[in-house]
Amino acid sequence: MIYEWFTKINPDAEIIFFNDKTIAIHEILIPYRLKCIQTCLSLGSTCQFFQYKNKVLCTIFNAIEKDSFYGNSNLYLREKKLPRIYFKNGSFLDQNQLLNISTNIRIDIYQSGLSLIGSFAFEKCKEIQTLNISYNNLTKIYSKSFYGMTKMIQLFMNSNQISELESDVFQDIPLLNYLSLNSNLIKNLDGNLFDYSKELVFLNLGFNQIECLNQGIFKNLKKLKRIIINNNKLKSLEPNFDNLESLEQLDLSANKIFNIHSDTFNSLTKINRIDINNNLIPEINSETFKGALNLITLKILVNNIQKIHRNFSTNVPNLEDLDISFNNLSTIEPDIFNGLIKLKYLGLYSCGLKIIDFSSLVNLKSLTLTLNKIEFFSQNLSLLLSLQLNGNPLTNLTLPLITSQNSILDFLDISQCNLKYIDLNILRNFTNLKSLRIGTNPIKLDNQTFIGFQSLKQVDVDSPDVERFKNLYPNINFY
Repeated sequence: MIYEWFTKINPDAEIIFFNDKTIAIHEILIPYRLKCIQTCLSLGSTCQFFQYKNKVLCTIFNAIEKDSFYGNSNLYLREKKLPRIYFKNGSFLDQNQLLNISTNIRIDIYQSGLSLIGSFAFEKCKEIQTLNISYNNLTKIYSKSFYGMTKMIQLFMNSNQISELESDVFQDIPLLNYLSLNSNLIKNLDGNLFDYSKELVFLNLGFNQIECLNQGIFKNLKKLKRIIINNNKLKSLEPNFDNLESLEQLDLSANKIFNIHSDTFNSLTKINRIDINNNLIPEINSETFKGALNLITLKILVNNIQKIHRNFSTNVPNLEDLDISFNNLSTIEPDIFNGLIKLKYLGLYSCGLKIIDFSSLVNLKSLTLTLNKIEFFSQNLSLLLSLQLNGNPLTNLTLPLITSQNSILDFLDISQCNLKYIDLNILRNFTNLKSLRIGTNPIKLDNQTFIGFQSLKQVDVDSPDVERFKNLYPNINFY
C-alpha cells in the first residue's frame, strides 16, 4: 500500500526535513505542473522534491540542503508513506533490506541520519522484538510505521527531533512493554496515544517539552510500573494517573510544577518511589501525597517549599527515604517528622533549620544536616550510622551528639562548624566510628587528639596537619 502527496514548502518556515547537500537529478521544460508531478513519480524514489518555476521549468531533486529552502518559492516536498525508511542523505531501505539487516530478533538503526519511516516499512519484520532508532532525525511518527511487528516488545526512539506522533501509531505493536521517547521535541501527547499499549511496563518521556498531560492518557496502562517525565514543562499535576494500578516509580523531576492536586496520587496504591525534585512546589499539605500509602522513597529537594503540614506523614507511613534538601524550612514545626517511624534516610541539606526534633525517627540510619543554622545538636538516635553536621555554627561540642547508649555511628562530619572546643571523649564514645571529618575548624588539634578511638580508619583534617598525624597514627588514613 502506497500513499503519495506533494506539499508546497513555505520559503519562510523553519524546515526540519532537509539534507546534507542538494542533488538535482533532472530538469525539463513542461507547460503544466501536473506534468512535473508525473515526471517526479516516473522517477520512483529518487525524486524527493520538485520545483516548478515560471510555469515552464521543472527541476527534480533527490535531496535539498537546508539553506536552499529559504527564499525559494514553488518548491514541493514529496511526502510519501512508501514501505521504506529514508535517510537525510537521500538514501533509503526497503522492506527486504530491513529484513536483511535484522539480527535475529533485533534491528539497530541508531545514529544513522534516519529522517522518515514510511507506513508498512517494517511489515516483513514479523519476528523482531527490539527496534532501536535512537539518535536520528525523525520529526514525525506516522500511523502504520510499525505495522507487521506484532512481536515487538522494546522500542527506542530517544534523541530524535520528534514533535508529533499520530494517535494510533502503537496500534500494531500490542506486546510493547518498553518505550523510550526521551530527548525529543514533544509538546503534546494525544489522549488516545497509548490505547493499544496495554502491556507497557516502562515509559520514558523525559527531556521533551510537554506542558500538560491529557486526562485519561494513561487509562489503559494497568501494567505500567515506571514512568519518567522529567525535564519537561509541566506546571500542574492533576489526577492523570488514576488507572495505573501497577505503577511503582514516577519521576517528575525538573519540570515547573507549582501545584499538586489532592487526588494526583490517590489511586497509586503500589507506588514506592516519587521523584519530584527541581520544581517550584511552595508547600506540602496534608493531602499532597494522599493515597500513596506504600511510598518508600520521596525526593522533593530543590523546590520552593516553605511550609510542610504537620499531618503530611499520615499519608506516607511506610516512607524510608526522604530528601527535602535545598528548601527554606526555617519556619517549620520542630516535630514535623513525627509519625515517620520507618524512616531510614533523611536529607535536609541547606534548609535554614535552627531547631528540629528527630526523637520519633527510631529507625533512622543516615541524617544529612549540612549547611543549616543549627547551633546545638543532641538526639536519641540509637540506629544512626551516618551523621553530617558540616557547615553548621556549632562552635562548642560539650554534650553527646547521640544520647542513646551503645551508639553504632560509623561516619561523622563536623567540618566547617566553627568549632573552637570539642570534648574529645564525646567522639571517643563512638566505638564504631570509622570515618571522621573534622577539618576547617578553628580548633587546635594536639598530638594526643586521636588516642582512644577504637575503630577509626580515616580522618579528614586541615592539610597542614596531615603529615604530622600520619606519622603519629600509621593505622589511620589522614587526608
